[in-house]
Amino acid sequence: MNIREDKEIINDIKNGSLIAMEELIKKYQKRVYNMIYGMCMNYDTAWDVSQDAFVKVIKNIKNFRQESSFWTYLYRIVMNAFYDYVRREKAKKRETINFSDMNDDDNKRSYEVKDMINIEEDFDRKMLEEKVRQGLNDLTDTQRQIYVLKNLEGLKIREIAGLIGISEGTVKSHLNRAMEKLTNMLKGR
Repeated sequence: MNIREDKEIINDIKNGSLIAMEELIKKYQKRVYNMIYGMCMNYDTAWDVSQDAFVKVIKNIKNFRQESSFWTYLYRIVMNAFYDYVRREKAKKRETINFSDMNDDDNKRSYEVKDMINIEEDFDRKMLEEKVRQGLNDLTDTQRQIYVLKNLEGLKIREIAGLIGISEGTVKSHLNRAMEKLTNMLKGR
């Protein structure tokens, strides 16, 4: 399969190519989704935010001057879409009552069918997922962002520093604090 350069794809999109638009989304969709999932630990939210981000990218692609890499441009739009989502959710929580605790019947019913071994394995996995989710939520936005970019996206410290616009030393410091917080939380401290 011939993988085209981002510049070529972007130029085709600017000229109205729907095929190029689809190609660009397919090229980055999984990476964007995984990054957002790493930030929120929720499949539906990650899907919604990644879709919002791609809509914004396509609407504003004509403004992309290609002075930086497309990934840098996309990353900033994705992070802004995520923070917009977080702000909207905080506003909703102030306005409505949270009924999520009352709707646990679906989870309880799903365990009635499984055998006891699977229930225990599922419980352990869900508890670990919940601990990790809580741990990620306890990180600052910057720590979470850097942790996700390093550990889920596999970016190098230098790449993260360039992407976020901070020094490599600051990236290392945030990453170390994030790892320390997560380790302590998982150990139960």
